Amino acid sequence: MEWNNGKERALFHKEQAELRKQYLAAGMTEEQIQALHAFDREWYKSRRREAVHTQRLDIQTSEDEDINKDNPLYKKFFEKLAVEDNHADYSRYGWIDELENEELAKAVNALSDADKEILTMWIEGFHQNEIAVCFGVKKAALSRKMGRIKNFLRNFLSDVNF
Repeated sequence: MEWNNGKERALFHKEQAELRKQYLAAGMTEEQIQALHAFDREWYKSRRREAVHTQRLDIQTSEDEDINKDNPLYKKFFEKLAVEDNHADYSRYGWIDELENEELAKAVNALSDADKEILTMWIEGFHQNEIAVCFGVKKAALSRKMGRIKNFLRNFLSDVNF
């Protein structure tokens, strides 16, 4: 947003002079007029601040159009504006690949698909009752299954010596 301070200030003073005449004609006191003028002045200053501190990005949204790569905001915020489509690469068990410990990732990958699904659902915040319903088993059976998974991971972690 551009701001021509001289032009805007002249317009503001001209508008205030007109308003002052109208206020006097309406029978307002000097104090009331000054209070309104102070309010309008603050509004004017807020518009000026916004104009001075706001910079247009000026980038086109279509991929066919050229993007103004010389824009300093574009350069500064390119990473935040860029979106990479990786939905095709998404795996239900992608969280396993993100594990920092490679040995742990290998161990979790060695689990059966059902066990990985149980872990995934648990990580996603499902309760044991909900997971049991999805697998068509009773909560007690799922609890035993989760206990076996926990023991497997606990044994693995003790072997690695964390």
